[in-house]
Amino acid sequence: MEMVGIIAEYNPFHSGHAWQIAEARRLTGARWAVCVMSTVFTQRGDAAILPPADRVRMALLGGADAVFALPVQWAVRDAERFAAGGVHLLAALGCDALSFGMEQADIGLTRQVAALLTEEPPAFRAALQTALARGESHPAAVAAAAEKCCPGAHALLAEPNNTLAVCYLRAIRSLGAEMTAVPVPRTGSYRTTVLNGEASSAAAIRKAVFSGRRTLPEGVMPPAAEEILRAAAENGRLHRPEALDQALRYRLLTMTAADWAALPGRAEGLEERLRQAARVSTTRAGILLGAKTWRYPLARLSRICTCALLQTTQAQLDRTPLPPAAWLLGFRRESEGLLSEIKEKSSLPVIGKAADYPGKEEDWFRLETRAYDLWALGAGLPAGMAFTQGVVVV
Repeated sequence: MEMVGIIAEYNPFHSGHAWQIAEARRLTGARWAVCVMSTVFTQRGDAAILPPADRVRMALLGGADAVFALPVQWAVRDAERFAAGGVHLLAALGCDALSFGMEQADIGLTRQVAALLTEEPPAFRAALQTALARGESHPAAVAAAAEKCCPGAHALLAEPNNTLAVCYLRAIRSLGAEMTAVPVPRTGSYRTTVLNGEASSAAAIRKAVFSGRRTLPEGVMPPAAEEILRAAAENGRLHRPEALDQALRYRLLTMTAADWAALPGRAEGLEERLRQAARVSTTRAGILLGAKTWRYPLARLSRICTCALLQTTQAQLDRTPLPPAAWLLGFRRESEGLLSEIKEKSSLPVIGKAADYPGKEEDWFRLETRAYDLWALGAGLPAGMAFTQGVVVV
């Protein structure tokens, strides 16, 4: 096997990520590890703690051979579209396998659930309608209906990384990608905000950093990654979670009816809930909690708010359902042979520098550069970062 692919956020890169890359290589015997990484905003709609260049450098020093961008148009989406964007890119680059973390690495059950959700047999559809009629949220109804048809599905879908794994398998199937799925059992929980050595989560690391901590316990991050994080904190390259709160409030309070109607994921009545929450709350967290309902969990509301800030429209997303280019963010010097192989195999154009891309007026590209500028605004950095960051080489 030549290339194993990984879809990630590295927000920031920690010891669990380094272990996953090493395990992906060990399990597949792959020569190269290629990562697709969200750039400035995450799948939940939050701004990344570090600029892409710092997170790319962490990943390369932590075992990746090359890192490509998962642009914001596919990064700030639900799990299904997030997975489709990443799988599409890795398949186009020539990856033979896709490795991903799971809370319980039962690939057989995961395949069954993925097939069930893709095919939606009559028994599943009937159980889904029954659950929805009981007033359950759509994700809860899907899990309940899947359990009726496939025992064990409910527990599987209760964990976010397992849900993403199901979406990866569905994307491989729907896109006709010739990639082997290679799950890696996850150590620790991404939800915990307490540092716990090599099992520490990215959330725990972010909490520690934003509380003013500059030295982390041994094993939490690879030393090179910790040094990059420390330097970024000292040099003012961190994006604090509250940095764009007032910009979001202003946007929500000044959006027109046409703006609301154009938003992705919009639903009847949601705009008034968000607008009212923005009137009474001074923070993004407060706005999300004020607008939250059983139908609209925090992650979905967060993505909608980020789309509002970026002026993303459903029409833009519909025009470009999958990434049309592979944007190279960084690579290792000793992996230059990989780049030659990718350029030979890739079914997509490979971007080295943003300034060289001929499609600068394409919706997805304009959205991406706008997202970089919004991130820079929150971090107190100059605009134009998408064009000035360059390709990271270590």
